[in-house]
Amino acid sequence: MVVLRDVPEIEGVADLMVLDAVGHGLPAALLATAAIGAYRAGRRQELPLPEISALMDQVIAEQFPGSRFATAVLARLDLDSGLLTWVNAGHPAPLVVRHSSLLPPHACPSSRPLGLQDGPARECHLQLQPGDRVLLYTDGIVEARSPEGEFFGEERLADFVVRAEGAGDPPPETLRRLMHDVLEHQAGRLQDDASIVLAEWRTSREDQLVL
Repeated sequence: MVVLRDVPEIEGVADLMVLDAVGHGLPAALLATAAIGAYRAGRRQELPLPEISALMDQVIAEQFPGSRFATAVLARLDLDSGLLTWVNAGHPAPLVVRHSSLLPPHACPSSRPLGLQDGPARECHLQLQPGDRVLLYTDGIVEARSPEGEFFGEERLADFVVRAEGAGDPPPETLRRLMHDVLEHQAGRLQDDASIVLAEWRTSREDQLVL
């Protein structure tokens, strides 16, 4: 699992990525490292997200045969306009909280995982409003199981973030409490990679993005 937030190389743009490589241990770490290298190469070339996704897909397919793959969300936020653009490669879709409510699921469908793609990834767009919170996460969050076998679930995740936003909790405190709840749900034993990026877009020039 990798959560990456690079310092923007393009003025006024923030790029976010969450990537989950199949498997565990060294093989998964090597796959993730190769994918991140391709991602950074694409960003240095200032490529659009579908082209960065294609570059990552090519590297994984060529270097890791045997149907190995990674799921990922590559997101790009225009800090001035609030336009959020993303590519979803077989990963849980981003969640967006606005005015203490979860927005309906976005209609843009997911593309196939990196390493298994059969064409250009679909690019999705959403116009954010000031104060909107965007949540990117790995499936280790929603698939966390209690000792009784109950999943943490997307509904519980969304409800937690909505209530935290309504209570005025800043993103860092929301994430701290959320990860505590996920771990507590599993009786203190982390069963899978479980990571989250929570970003809040603001219009203030001094503080446009809070992570």
